Amino acid sequence: MRILSFGGGVNSTAIIALALLGEMEMPDYIVFSDTGAEWPHTYQYLDYIEKEGIRITYLTGGNKGMTMIEWCQFKNYIPCRMNRWCTDYWKRAPLDKFAKAFPGSEQLIGIDAGEERRAKNKKKSLRYPLIEMGINRQECKQVILRAGLGVPKKSGCFICPYQRKGQWIELKKKHPELWRIAVDLEKGTVSDKGIFTYKNGLTIEEFVADLDRQEELPFGAVLDQKCECYFD
Repeated sequence: MRILSFGGGVNSTAIIALALLGEMEMPDYIVFSDTGAEWPHTYQYLDYIEKEGIRITYLTGGNKGMTMIEWCQFKNYIPCRMNRWCTDYWKRAPLDKFAKAFPGSEQLIGIDAGEERRAKNKKKSLRYPLIEMGINRQECKQVILRAGLGVPKKSGCFICPYQRKGQWIELKKKHPELWRIAVDLEKGTVSDKGIFTYKNGLTIEEFVADLDRQEELPFGAVLDQKCECYFD
């Protein structure tokens, strides 16, 4: 049993494309762990890929059945670099729970050749097909096009602390309702020690205070920056 951890990004889509091209076996399950905080373009790509005949199994995780946004509002938390609870609760845990229903199954993880450092987990149940086949990120995009699919933008959460300034600017300009959620979550972390922020001492409003002087970058290029999640 082969279970693909599908993040809606370039790498995991390339694994589907390789299967469509007959260059590897099609996974038995293509699983998307939904945080409830993905960028809108990721949800749009999921709709697109399903219309192309790819069946996706959706998982939810976290605590008390809440989305990541709801949990952050409930606990006055925001994701941080120091403790990766967001990835653990909403990505890894749901996938591991699903895989346990199929003893002996393999989890296919989309980490490309050249980024072997991200393949930290050496469990026998995990496989990294792109690394095994020597396919890098640029080649992943070429494989996707060869299979007749559109190349997705970088997947990720819109409240990810690893986001660069260009991504926060894009969020504020193109998705003001989501920007407001991110700002309100950050303000909700106020305690006797001050405000815990996404950007180490700067609120995101301060971080993009020079918004009007920023040169807007192509959205896809900006989102090529990776966090340390392997669910791409």
